[in-house]
Amino acid sequence: MSPLRLARLSRGWEPTQLIGRMKILADRDGITLPQVYLLVRLLFLWENHRAQVPGDYAALLTRILGELPTDARSAA
Repeated sequence: MSPLRLARLSRGWEPTQLIGRMKILADRDGITLPQVYLLVRLLFLWENHRAQVPGDYAALLTRILGELPTDARSAA
């Protein structure tokens, strides 16, 4: 399982709750994120190892979730 997914689930968050936190943090920083439905799709792709998390998004996620492990084995 993806470290990103594990971190989200360990907090009991639905994907939209994580995205909401991303939106709030991005708004504070003056960053414009895509619409929520696009972020839901991106989060699905990231969590299922179908796409890499781009640097800007990774920075937001790290600020929200803390440092993510490099692989699922280290998160278990």
